[in-house]
Amino acid sequence: MKKVEDLFKARASSPLETAMLYDGRVGFSIPEYQRQYDWSEDNITRLYFDTLNGFQRLSESADANAFTFLGTLILVEEETKEEEFSGVSVAVVDGQQRLTTLTLFACALCEDLRRQLSELTSLSSIENSVKTWLEEEVETRLYALYECAIGSQRVSPKVTFPFPRIVRRGDARGRSKSSSDYQSPIGRFLEGFADYFDSDTIEYVPPALGAGTDAERLAKNFQLIRRLIGNLNDTGWYEDTECEQFDISWTRRTQCRNLFERLPDYLKDEGERNRAIESIIKTPELHALVRTLLFASYFSSCIVLTRVTTDDESAAFDIFDALNTTGEPLTALETLKPRVINFENKASGYGGSPSELAFEAIAENLDQRFSDTTKKQAETKDLIVTFALYLEGKKLSKDLAAQRNFLRQSYDGASKSGKDPARRFVQALADSAEFRRFYWERDGIEELGRFHKGETVDEVQLLTSLISDMKTSLAFPILSRYWNRGLKHGGEANFLEALRAIVAFLVLRRAATGGTAGIDSDFRDVMAPSLGRGASRKFGLCAGVGHDNPVLSPAELKEALKTLLNYKLKTLTKESWVGQAAANPLYQQSRELVRFMILVAANQGAPSTENAGTWIKQGVKASAHSNNFLDYKTWKSSDYATVEHVAPETVPKHGWDAGLYRDNILRHTLGNLVLLPAKENSAIGSDSWEKKKKFYLALTERSAPEQTKRIEEAKAAGISFSKTTEKLLQEGRRLDLLDPLRDVEKWNADVVSTRGKNIAELCWDHVWPWLN
Repeated sequence: MKKVEDLFKARASSPLETAMLYDGRVGFSIPEYQRQYDWSEDNITRLYFDTLNGFQRLSESADANAFTFLGTLILVEEETKEEEFSGVSVAVVDGQQRLTTLTLFACALCEDLRRQLSELTSLSSIENSVKTWLEEEVETRLYALYECAIGSQRVSPKVTFPFPRIVRRGDARGRSKSSSDYQSPIGRFLEGFADYFDSDTIEYVPPALGAGTDAERLAKNFQLIRRLIGNLNDTGWYEDTECEQFDISWTRRTQCRNLFERLPDYLKDEGERNRAIESIIKTPELHALVRTLLFASYFSSCIVLTRVTTDDESAAFDIFDALNTTGEPLTALETLKPRVINFENKASGYGGSPSELAFEAIAENLDQRFSDTTKKQAETKDLIVTFALYLEGKKLSKDLAAQRNFLRQSYDGASKSGKDPARRFVQALADSAEFRRFYWERDGIEELGRFHKGETVDEVQLLTSLISDMKTSLAFPILSRYWNRGLKHGGEANFLEALRAIVAFLVLRRAATGGTAGIDSDFRDVMAPSLGRGASRKFGLCAGVGHDNPVLSPAELKEALKTLLNYKLKTLTKESWVGQAAANPLYQQSRELVRFMILVAANQGAPSTENAGTWIKQGVKASAHSNNFLDYKTWKSSDYATVEHVAPETVPKHGWDAGLYRDNILRHTLGNLVLLPAKENSAIGSDSWEKKKKFYLALTERSAPEQTKRIEEAKAAGISFSKTTEKLLQEGRRLDLLDPLRDVEKWNADVVSTRGKNIAELCWDHVWPWLN
């Protein structure tokens, strides 16, 4: 019987160390029972974000939190080997998706560094010693990345031949081109990469990988990884991500400087090394190369895999089963709690303390509502991202290590100031969990009457639903600064003003820019600590670890939001905004925003008698029924739940004005969109304008006989509806929101343009006063 210690060996291992197993002779083989390589875009982006966040954490501290922990590799030494492969072949029982993706990253980084090195020769402002050192650094890193993907076996005393680190069972790693045979996409990809590395070519063009879905996925993922690596030096890209760009000035810090492998060898004098670093910082042309170089070094050495190796395949499967049935790791809140208990016990005891009550509230609002550990982990991560912004104005990732580190450091900072600040910290966490539950989630929004008066609760429900449905979670740290449980009795005016201002900003910003376009960065700027007198676009609304930062007045908040709007839109006037909002293909960018804008435009309005298809409000008497569209009941109603194109989204063969299809934008703009119930939407989606208008007329008739008359008129004109559609018409409610379409004779580009501007103008008139 084997001894326990002989069953397997486990140790932490970086990508480069993994490639250097068995003195660099290791070759990984994917067994035939393993599924094909199929990691999704989300998996790869998450890996990249986690690595970027670890790279950024390294600049703050050299401790264990600076590493990126990626998961487990379970490897089994194979008894049967490829005939001409003299290396050590190991089967990958678990971890092939991670291992393959890391290999693709190594190839993409290698290619990008090679491109940047070729551009370095044209820079004349660099001292020769710095240039030579950097070239040496890049060459060293290039070879390390290459070894992550490609090994070499000795053919003769003076000749070696490359082999792919990863192949699938059935591939043959040989000692020459003629004796090598790669049928798998990854084998072919890496064989081609070895040829590329030995050439002078800058761009790697992969060979034909095959026709299967696995080949398509590999090619697609490599292109994605290329784009992600390209974003490393794109400052604008970081605005819409959870990551921070590595600042080149951080190279002054010891832990970042240590990523330069050849610096101490090449420049032995400390003064020379300092001058070289300062030279890099002062030369902007070098920043992209240096950032990529340091990231590549972090990638090679600071990503951590738990490598489990055994020669017993049965044991490998048992280990795999055990590792994959242990559930989610502890959340960042769960790892904070022992720290809080320890602090309270040293003070006056945790039992019955405000901190214990706060954790009970967290359990009620979080733990008890998410019995599924995966969902609880995801919800907790989202909560801590918003809490970090609320507390310190800090951009925090969803990386578990980063979140644990943030909570630990922030709580320690609070507890150093005494018992009360420490308890305020935990209470703020509990308040954030409660606020998120009731103002972010649909079932919580239904219960907002517990915090707001009867005359205001409907508006709060409507506006928070819009923010939630538009997935704009970073608006909530701002609102949290104006919220408390006693709003109903202590006054909610400031909260309402802040809520309206946030919604106005969200609508004006998204309608003009179309996509998110850095809107999360704007919300972060509102919360970020102010940079002092004369500094712009950092407004200091965060609470501070001690909760001693003043709250901006509603008027100050509005000015901050207008400043951000002016900066992004350049010109902020009604005319310019209406033009941008009406011309944007908002259907493709935010259908919830489209719904809100159409409901705003129609609210307390009437169909125009001058411009068919539009609304007017001047002189129209308000009604609590027929023309009241802007309330929570309407927002959540199925009557206006979906956004439909009037002129079909797909270009029709006939029956529509050609001007609507001259580009790929007009038909997706506000003027060509209406709101309908889901079934009605699908019933008539692609028909001609003549038939669709009959449909709209029937939907807006006020009595069943009139509706039947419309259907008969349609039949007389040779237009027939299916029995299902007729049933929908007969059973559905009258859709007042479609009234302006009754008078449109011909649906064309002019009608769409006029109608789009009308909706945008009426929307501006409604929300602009909330900011001004």
